[in-house]
Amino acid sequence: MLTGTPRSSPSGPRSVDQVLSPEAAARVAAGLAGNTTRAYTRHWATFTRWCELTGRTPLPATRETLAEYVHHLAGNTTTQYGTPPAPSTVDTMLSCVQAAHKLAGLDCDARLARTALRAYRQERVTHPDPRLRYKRRRAPEIDIAALRAMIEAIAVAVTAGELTPLRAERDQLILVLGFAMMGRRSEVAALDIADLDFSERGLTVTIRLSKTDQQAAGTEVFLKRGRHVRTCPVELARTWLRTLAGHGITDGPLLRGIDRHGNLAGAGRFAGRGSGRMDDETLNTIVRDAAVRAELDNAAAYTFHGLRAGGATSAAEAGAAPSTIQEHGRWNSLSMVFVYWRRGTAWANNALDNVGL
Repeated sequence: MLTGTPRSSPSGPRSVDQVLSPEAAARVAAGLAGNTTRAYTRHWATFTRWCELTGRTPLPATRETLAEYVHHLAGNTTTQYGTPPAPSTVDTMLSCVQAAHKLAGLDCDARLARTALRAYRQERVTHPDPRLRYKRRRAPEIDIAALRAMIEAIAVAVTAGELTPLRAERDQLILVLGFAMMGRRSEVAALDIADLDFSERGLTVTIRLSKTDQQAAGTEVFLKRGRHVRTCPVELARTWLRTLAGHGITDGPLLRGIDRHGNLAGAGRFAGRGSGRMDDETLNTIVRDAAVRAELDNAAAYTFHGLRAGGATSAAEAGAAPSTIQEHGRWNSLSMVFVYWRRGTAWANNALDNVGL
């Protein structure tokens, strides 16, 4: 848990007023995004352990403690590469401590720590040792050409007997949905059959809960028919629903596990447990596997996020406005959208196009 027991003054509330039952604590934790909860729990444990070793108080933490912790992280070789953590990792760890204070109803002055972090970021970017010079790692974007290559590679794998038609059908839908929805893997993994609504215009996908919709208000994504059957989200989704119905499945998770015997989750003979809903990490594996089959450069670095980023960049390249991309991809602000938009338009509308170099 990211919560703690704040110190109370003599005139403050009784201790019982500061206690959460296990059930209430579980509900609070459930209100946070799953990935965020796991990461923050891990980072909070690291921070509290450091406080124990140094004799400092984790909650509430002073501004000096936070700055000292950032300094400690900056000089501590902890990663698998034998280098200090990336500035973005330190940023996340500091944000975790701030979140813990907020949940506990405590103020947290992180200004000194943020100043130290800014200095650390500058040090790493300009470090004389190339091994320690920080360059933000970004998973490759999956543009439309890469998507088609991955879809084709899956089809070839079926012909070669390396994949079953059932597995190929599901994996191709996952790739195309991720790209067309500009979807987060958690959003796509959480889809149910009932979340798909077909019409003459195309397919409406209801996202019941997402990273930017923690109030669970829900949002809709509108997918038009594609120009090519193999990458048309509408046709691929219709085909998959027919396949599910053929196995007696008409409700529940849209994307399901397939065991090593080729049995589909929910079809009766599935060797797995539970509903068989695919988790978001498995979606990463499917994307990476397809990239390897397609022999894309640096295939092992591909992740599901590449579909989301590639969809945004490809839309920008095709002339979509930043606000349109933002709404379709459910970004909270335009700042990240402009990163994709710039990549998508940089070559089509380059400042030096008519200079005559």
